[in-house]
Amino acid sequence: MSPANTAVHDYVAALRERGPLAVDWSAAPTRHKRYPDAARIPLPHNAKSPSGLGELAAAGELLRELLGIARLIWYHPTDDQGRPAGGPPLLLLGRPAPSGGALYPVEAYLACGDLYHYDPVHHALERVRQGEHTPELTACLACPPAPQPHAVLVLSGVFLRSMFKYGDLGYRLVCQEVGVLAAQALAVGRRLGVEVGVHLRFEDARVERLLGLDGAREGALAVLTLRLPTAPRRHRHLPRGPWERESEPRPRPLPPGPAAALHQAARSDPGSVARRPAVPPLPPGPGLALPDPLPVRLADGVPRRASPPAGYRPEPIPLRSLAAVLAEAARPYPGDGLGTAALYLLAQRVRGLAPGAYRYDAGRHVLHRVGATAVPEAGRLLANTRNALRTAAIALVPVTDPLAGMGARWYRTRQIEAGMAAHRAALTVAALGLTARLHTDGADAADQALGLVGTRWRSLTFLLAGTPRAGGPALARPIHRPPTRGGGAEPS
Repeated sequence: MSPANTAVHDYVAALRERGPLAVDWSAAPTRHKRYPDAARIPLPHNAKSPSGLGELAAAGELLRELLGIARLIWYHPTDDQGRPAGGPPLLLLGRPAPSGGALYPVEAYLACGDLYHYDPVHHALERVRQGEHTPELTACLACPPAPQPHAVLVLSGVFLRSMFKYGDLGYRLVCQEVGVLAAQALAVGRRLGVEVGVHLRFEDARVERLLGLDGAREGALAVLTLRLPTAPRRHRHLPRGPWERESEPRPRPLPPGPAAALHQAARSDPGSVARRPAVPPLPPGPGLALPDPLPVRLADGVPRRASPPAGYRPEPIPLRSLAAVLAEAARPYPGDGLGTAALYLLAQRVRGLAPGAYRYDAGRHVLHRVGATAVPEAGRLLANTRNALRTAAIALVPVTDPLAGMGARWYRTRQIEAGMAAHRAALTVAALGLTARLHTDGADAADQALGLVGTRWRSLTFLLAGTPRAGGPALARPIHRPPTRGGGAEPS
């Protein structure tokens, strides 16, 4: 077995055998980084606001909708069963996309003219290094786009932000969160007129060297190419000079162990994901033809999406809504990925569909029944997942073979693509007036309900969705943008 495949086997075994962890919150890393000495460019909160920033305005609004402080959350404390826990309500600040444990381990770097780091707290760009970095970053891609992009956005993971709480599982969560943000970028980019390409095959060490990262504390996980509404003016000089100093204390490197070995193997093998692996065979028979999906714009789901804290109203959802969720989750994305995860469904409350476990055939828009039960083994789930599962309408489960013998980079890419598929589904759910939440602990428990136990196939993540309580996910609202000159505030 190759070292890359050994790293995957060891990591999967470590997750299977993991037990409860003691969390030392005093050791929690900061949830964002700064370059305190860097020149700063404050960004407008709306790309149409007069700012004099040209192409940076559209890129700035895209960044705000990925990582900015853009949500007000009115939170009533509840226990794991969703019952009031007492105490006063809290007003919290949040970000537009979900993050495991609200730890926000992903950073963003924009190459557009110079190289910038996005400061989400102050909604500003910090100039990390002078010079035109876009051509060199594009040259690092296994499948560079043509024509050359106007700008490049790199998403990196600060691994200890998640792993200090979740241990080795945190590495998988960081990868899936990068996929969530990539799906968010595709949705928001379409609204802004920004063409986004998602690239998961690139030379990690070369990209990290251009960003001034070491790959151990913080590593590049995805490269997004951008074609902006207005082409930027190009610098005449290549990257030059030192990188700005980042804030202290710096995060610790990945601790030795299965996650560190997996990450190092993935960085060393960017080409392994070029081959298309097998997917679970479809069951025999014609299956159940789904109706045409309801038309949706994923961008409409961005301001409406909120993770329900206490489950759902136990009401059925329309079959056409389910058809839209499945179609959008399985839709190919622009970039270099293969999108090879199979989509499974646990249906509990869908009008016109018998409860049970199903496999989705995206090519024919058909469901194949694979099991009679839709409820995973409850004893293996966390309390809040058990509570949500009782009232959810559906669970969407991407499935793949984690031990396909195709290397660590292939495994990392599958995790990122699982996050993309789940978030496209979540945005569709929100655009339809429903609500959804990722419950990663449900992935392992879903295998039995899907009939995957004893096979090579495993669930990657677990998205519950259903009808929101109180008529909608009312606990979170976007922070309104300031009014544009000569008019009122634009709608979120």
